[in-house]
This record gives sequence, structure tokens and C-alpha cells, in this order.
Amino acid sequence: MRQIVFLIMLLPVVCGAKVIRIRPAGEADRTAEVQRAISRMKKGDRLVFERGEYHFRADSAVPMTLYPSNNTGGLKHVIFPIEGKRGITIDGGGSRFVFYGRVCPFVVRNSRDVCLSHFTLTTRYPAAVSITVLSADDSGFSARIGSATRYEVDDRGNIRFSLGDGALESKSGRISLHGLDRINICYLMTPDAVGDKNEFPAGFVGVRARDLGDHTLRFDYYGDPHPKSIRMPYNVGEAVVLNLAEKRRETAFFFDSVRTLRVEDVNVRRFGGMAFVAQRCRDVTYERDSVMPEQGERVSVTADIFQCINCAGTVRIEGCTAGHSLDDVINIHGNYTHVTAVDGRRLTLRAGHVQHESFFPYFAGDSIEIIEPHGREVLARARVSSVQPSAEDHFVCTLEADRELSGVTAGSLVENITLCPAVVLRNNHFVDFPNIRLSGRGPMLYEHNTIERACTALVAMDLAEYWAEAGRFSSIVIRDNTFDHATAHGGGNLMNFGVSGWGADAPKIHGRVLLSGNRYIDSPHAFSVAGVRSFTDLDAGKEK
Repeated sequence: MRQIVFLIMLLPVVCGAKVIRIRPAGEADRTAEVQRAISRMKKGDRLVFERGEYHFRADSAVPMTLYPSNNTGGLKHVIFPIEGKRGITIDGGGSRFVFYGRVCPFVVRNSRDVCLSHFTLTTRYPAAVSITVLSADDSGFSARIGSATRYEVDDRGNIRFSLGDGALESKSGRISLHGLDRINICYLMTPDAVGDKNEFPAGFVGVRARDLGDHTLRFDYYGDPHPKSIRMPYNVGEAVVLNLAEKRRETAFFFDSVRTLRVEDVNVRRFGGMAFVAQRCRDVTYERDSVMPEQGERVSVTADIFQCINCAGTVRIEGCTAGHSLDDVINIHGNYTHVTAVDGRRLTLRAGHVQHESFFPYFAGDSIEIIEPHGREVLARARVSSVQPSAEDHFVCTLEADRELSGVTAGSLVENITLCPAVVLRNNHFVDFPNIRLSGRGPMLYEHNTIERACTALVAMDLAEYWAEAGRFSSIVIRDNTFDHATAHGGGNLMNFGVSGWGADAPKIHGRVLLSGNRYIDSPHAFSVAGVRSFTDLDAGKEK
């Protein structure tokens, strides 16, 4: 009888397309069943879940080697592997998907016309551990850890956190600390922790941990002499979390080389890493999505929510509600690579950041500019003839251009000016987050949004240093938005426009900025503007 029902569920519905249905089955692992269904999907097919709760575990995940930019690349464990598909839909039917262990729930690669819709994604265990500072003095501080957190401390002062499906040890590397009532990030380093402290983007507290019982820990400073060593910066009583996914090994949704992608009515409630990462994609739409914490929790995801790197066409984020993330709610940019050698038409390029491994954002036919790294002068323009990643070094590739590259020297930056999307941010509500970051050559429209309790409502920078994020923007229109306590976590400018490594005398590489019709509620009408050719503020004097 089951075979008959199954055949009925696969009957063609329109022009050979079919609907594959999945039904709830308690807490059973549905990973293998879903992967078989995806493997059979053809153009026009729909995978539809009957409303309910579904569980997915790492044991049945597909191992894939992936390199999401601005994350840690390597071997991943994927639950929904969607590769080489065209015209398919995954419809969750309003269901709740619960993921166990260190997994990448959704990966879509080398596909076209893909839609993900109508489900809620969460994880069995949170990756952000709440702590409350109880006391602080010259020798250290004490803090209470959330009662649901399982941990142990060894005799050298290192901490091991049990995550149910694995563990994280402080001695394996830095763990980031995040203040929740104000954006203040630092790192926790116990005596045996590994890592190059010179490359930390923030200071660290060097401590030995002692378990005092009743989920209370004492952290004693051990006197680390490094210049980035600091004292714990949080006040007694302040709410803080430990980020157990600081290395960004997983992403909830990873999209690579997808043309025409829609994510609609999808909720993300809890995840250790970024929510949505799209790279080298064309025409990406996020509509009516929500990234907000589980009830009773204060963190949704431990990294960025919407990250788009070297995309093209149009990126739309409309009608979404997102926030309570430990990093930026939106980050749309390109990546610079660095020239290490020039030989006629051939460039040897190196990725600009340790988390850009194996990400070389160039396709044959793309236009590139080669840029002097400090003054940002354009040294040469060309088209890409071919790109060949190195087999020995995942941070190196060889790019063949369509012309001789005279005047280009080692150390120059290379930017893809084809993979720069138009951006539409409309009718969204973003709350409790560090920043929104936008850069790139396509026109950008930022309208009818509510921005509530951020550090900075918009950062538009050409950021060659550290993250090696490109690039210059042509046009940003910011209109009819509501800024409500929009700098509550930072206390600085509402928006910053500029060029990294420069002050007010920055080269004018950016185009125009227009502000009009915006509403400011306890938000400073203050901007840092450098390197912009045209800045028009029609709101000046009309803030109330």
C-alpha cells in the first residue's frame, strides 16, 4: 500500500513536472529521505513538506568541500544539497526544520531558477552562550553562565563546552565575547589557546578559568604582555554572550553561482554562523524573510544575516524583519585580490583575506579594474580571458586578460566591476545589530525601512584593508526611512561614507549620495563623508 501511495504522490501535474511530498514522522532523522527526493528533482518539480516539525542530523549529511567567502572554507556537512538544478522549488509548507550538529543546512550551487519558501530553520543547541558579569576587580572577573550550558574546566584554566553533538574547547582558539546592550566585542583567550593575536580585529582578555560551582566561573588575568591584551570591558550586570561559532565554519544558506534565486517567507531563529551567503549569483531576492531569535533568547545568528559577495543583476531584500545578530545585518560588497606577479597579459593573484580561500570572483568575459592600493587610481582596465586556480595554494590563481597590462605592479588590487549588483532594500525592519554595509558599482536604493538600535545605520566604504572588500559606489539613494534610536549601540555617526586608510582628504572615488524624506527618532543627523563626489542632504533642518 505504501508503494501505491508513493506512486500517486509522484504523478505528473503539469507538463511533466511533479510534486514530491514529505510528511512529518516525529523526531526521526529525515536527511537521507530529503536527499533522495532532491536527487530526483527535474525542471519544474516541487518538494513540498506537509506542515509539521522535521529533524535533520549530521550523521546522514553529504560531505562537500566548500569555500563561502568571509567564512572558513573546507569540508562541510550538507543536509539539503542542491546542485546543477533548474526551475525547482522547496516549499516547507510552514514547517519547522531542526538541525543537529555542525551542519550547513542548505547549499545551492551552479543552479538556476531556484525558490526556497515557507519554513522555519533552527538548531537543536544554541551557539551563543549567555553570561552575566557578577563582579570585576584588578585581578579578573566572575560571571554566571546560562543554566542550560554544559561545560568543564581543566587544571590549566581552559574551558570545554559540550554542544550535545560535539564540543568546543577554548584552547583550540579564540572565543568572541559580545555585549548585547551595546556593541562591544572582544575575545577570550585561555592559556593554551592557539592563534595569531596580531591578526585579531579586536582586543582579547587573557584569562585562566576556575569553576566556582552553580554555573559561576572566575576568570583570572594571567598577565599576557601582548599589546592587544585588555581587561574585560563589560559592566557588572551587563548581558554578554560567548560565541561558540566564532570561526564561521557553517552557514545556514550558502548560494554559489546561482542565477535567479528567491528565498521567501523563510524564518531563521537560531544558527551558529551567517544566515544567508550568496556569492557569484545573479538576481537574488529575499522577500518577507525573518531572522529573529527563539522565544526567550537574545541572539538569532552569530555572524552576518545577509551577505552578498560579487553578485550581479539585482539583489532585493524586501519586506524582511531581521536583527539580534552578532555581526552586520547586511553586507553587500565585492572582494579585492592582490597582484603578486605580472607577465604581459597574465596576473598572479592572491586572495586578500584568510577567509577568502579559493574564492576568485572572475568569469571569462568579466571586466576588471587594476587599482593602486593607496590612492585607488585605476592603473588598467581589461576583460578576463580565463582564470586558473592554483593546485598547490588555495589562495592563489592565475588570471589571463585580453590585453597587455602595462603599468601594473605587484601589490595592486584587482576588482571585478561586472559582478556588482543593483541593490534594493525596501520595507524592511532591522533591529539590534552592528551595521548595514553596502559597496559596489550598481545603483543602490534604500527606502521605506525602519532601522532600530544599531551601531551604524549605513557604512558605505571601499575597504581594501583587513577584509579586502571592494569597492567604490556609483549612487546611493536613501529615502523615506525611519531611524529609531539608530545609533544606540554605537553613539557615533548615523552613516559613514568613505575610503579605508584615509581621512577627510580621501580620493573622490565614490559617486553620489542623496538623502530625502527620512524620519529621525533620537538618531543623530550626523554623517562622515569622505571620497564622495556628490552628497545631497535634503533632510537637513527637517529632522523633526
